[in-house]
Amino acid sequence: MWWRVLLVTAAISLLPVFAGIYAESAPNEVSASDAGPLRKTFYVEISISRNRLTLFEKKANGDKVEVVDYPVGTVVRGLKTYPLGLGKVTGIYFNPWWHPTPYSRQVFRERGIILPDAVPPGDPLNYMGPFKIALSHRTWKGAIYRIHGNNDPKRVGRRVTGGCFVMNNDQGLSLAHTIRVGTEVNIVP
Repeated sequence: MWWRVLLVTAAISLLPVFAGIYAESAPNEVSASDAGPLRKTFYVEISISRNRLTLFEKKANGDKVEVVDYPVGTVVRGLKTYPLGLGKVTGIYFNPWWHPTPYSRQVFRERGIILPDAVPPGDPLNYMGPFKIALSHRTWKGAIYRIHGNNDPKRVGRRVTGGCFVMNNDQGLSLAHTIRVGTEVNIVP
């Protein structure tokens, strides 16, 4: 019986040691010295009139420093409803399926192209390309807007979309790997 008392006493005396080890490795307590550089915070601005997407790094003091500026395809001239203002990234996906809306399928049907309900990744008819970045922006039409790749590089840098923003695939993949869900996105005219 005396060995049980000894074992309990030893365990109790070691609790502060184990508590210290646990506290240092707790996932919510990361310091720059033990975890490497802390993750940067970014901000995206998309200018429809300039057909440009600019990525900024947000500094701790609130300043925004331009990191890179990309050409993007934006909303076609004359379309009255498209996203504007501040929103955020709600999802980042790689090799996405494209689920064309009934309206999209109708437009393609008028061009002689029959689209399925879902177009797989890599298919020449998949207008998402190799990535899509979902946005929180909505209009009265209830449309879902994205920044995504494309299968026609001639669309980049022009007013050609129904409200989404299309990028060169390699540049868009770089952006998708840099930002994260929750990144602010401001769309300006």
